[in-house]
Amino acid sequence: MELIDIHSHYAWDIDDGIANLDDAKKALTKAKNQNIKRIVATPHIIPGTTNDLNLIKQRINDFIKLAKEYGIIGYCGSEVMLNDECLIGLQNDLIIPINNGPYVLVEFNLSRKINGDCLDYLYEYSLKHKLVIAHVERYFYKDLDLSMINSWIKQGHIIQVNSSSFLGENGSKIKKNAYKLLEKGLIHVIANDTHRASRHRFPNLHDTYELLSKKYEEKNIRQLMYDNPLAIINGKEVLPVQVKKLSLFKRRK
Repeated sequence: MELIDIHSHYAWDIDDGIANLDDAKKALTKAKNQNIKRIVATPHIIPGTTNDLNLIKQRINDFIKLAKEYGIIGYCGSEVMLNDECLIGLQNDLIIPINNGPYVLVEFNLSRKINGDCLDYLYEYSLKHKLVIAHVERYFYKDLDLSMINSWIKQGHIIQVNSSSFLGENGSKIKKNAYKLLEKGLIHVIANDTHRASRHRFPNLHDTYELLSKKYEEKNIRQLMYDNPLAIINGKEVLPVQVKKLSLFKRRK
């Protein structure tokens, strides 16, 4: 099963992701072994801190060339922080859309509660771009705000959840959030959010695919990890996936 990752930090030495070229090679080796065939490089853009896209774009191009050596197609992108300076960043076009198409990956500050200002920023960005909201399961440390998440979907935003959350790498609460979003049909895409070559947030999409396809209809998991990511890369419309649990008799061991 071929897989696609639309959220990654392989472009080395420009954010908190892959540190150097050697680690990028190690991570790409693991990605190849995980049968990841397409990767969107989405380095962090933090308005107020990131002022020049030239180095970021150059490093993304370096990554795309390197990925070819591993039989992987690379694409440009970015992960834009919706912070208090982001509207200035929007005015200055401090954004790299996914594959230079309509979709932009955005995130909220994990250390702050999502408030009215955050939602205003989301709205302003949505006037110019189709938004993919990164790792939604990680913003809610108590209970998921299902009303808020449903409103995002109704507004046309794409909900992305990290593969590592299903594996429990981010703790039991975040794992519970991920499964709840999955079973309520509130996820459009599962992505890796690769930051390292090993230990934590390393390439693990196939591991997650194998885990989930033992419990849910395989075609649904394929939608989340191949069909919808490919549609996003190609700038096409995607819908949240209504997953169906397998009966105990049909589950793979």
